[in-house]
Formats: sequence, C-alpha cells, structure tokens
Amino acid sequence: MQHWSLSVIKPDTYPHALPALIAGMLAFLLILLPSSGLAQSPFSASTSTQSALTQQAAFLDVDQAFSFYISLDDTDRISVHWTIAPGYYLYADKFSFGITEPEDLVTTLIPVLPAGIKHEDEYFGEVSVYYEQTRAMLKLPDGSPQQFTLSIGFQGCAEAGLCYPPTKRDVEITQ
Repeated sequence: MQHWSLSVIKPDTYPHALPALIAGMLAFLLILLPSSGLAQSPFSASTSTQSALTQQAAFLDVDQAFSFYISLDDTDRISVHWTIAPGYYLYADKFSFGITEPEDLVTTLIPVLPAGIKHEDEYFGEVSVYYEQTRAMLKLPDGSPQQFTLSIGFQGCAEAGLCYPPTKRDVEITQ
C-alpha cells in the first residue's frame, strides 16, 4: 500500500514556494483521480450516456416511421399502402378513415385490413400490430365524386420505447 503525504507551506513565509505548492497539489490530484474512476475527460460522455443520447436522437419523424401511398383500385375502391420502418409498428385498431370533403359526402370508411401480429403492449395490453408493411382497402360510397378529401388516422410506436400520439393526415384524391 502506498502512503501519500502533503506538506503545507505558508505562502507568506516562502513566497517563491507558492507555484511549487500549487503544482504539487495538482500532481497529487492527478495521481488520485485515475484510481477513483473520476478521471474521465469532460469532453467524452460515458458509454451509457452516449447510447441514451443516440437512441433519443435516432427516433424517426412520424411520417418517416410510417409512410404511406394511396392507390385507386377501382372506381369504388382505394387502398392505403403503409411502409413501416424497421423497429416500428402500427396498431391495427388505431386506424381511422373518412371522407371530409365535399360536405355532402362526409362519411366514415370501414377498412378491410389483413390479420396483424399479436403484441403485448405496455399501455394497451394485448393488441394486434403491423410490422414492415400493411394495406387498408376502402370501399367508397356510391356516387363518390371524382375529387374528395380522404382523412387518414393512425398510431404507432418504436420498439425502443417511443409511442407517437394519434396522427391524422388529409389527402386530396382525384380519380
């Protein structure tokens, strides 16, 4: 075991010894810091801090995590095709679809969706979700105009722990 001692010299008695005293104290502290684990550069974050910051900054914007496009399948049917980023999922029961314009055609549309994958969710319990991709098929009401506004609602999460709030997008459709 090493023993360390520190001599204290009164600066007023030996004024030329003050710089040596300060240098000695700094050297002493530098020797102790590596063994205490406190000698980490102030410019480098710990691995866990870096990991947490990377994860936090790595979450995608909702429109990047859950992108979609619409196809006109027939004169009375359209489909919404979802591309879901790796590490993200959409809730099957959080979709909503409706026509919001023109006013005389405002209605809710019931989607036909494929079976999802069972998932134990921290907030909603056992739910059905979609990974990678899915498709919602919508039957348009009789007499739908050539141009209308489709309102699309959805909600999803990142497996890393971020859940997005319910999201709505309005899309102008022209047949």
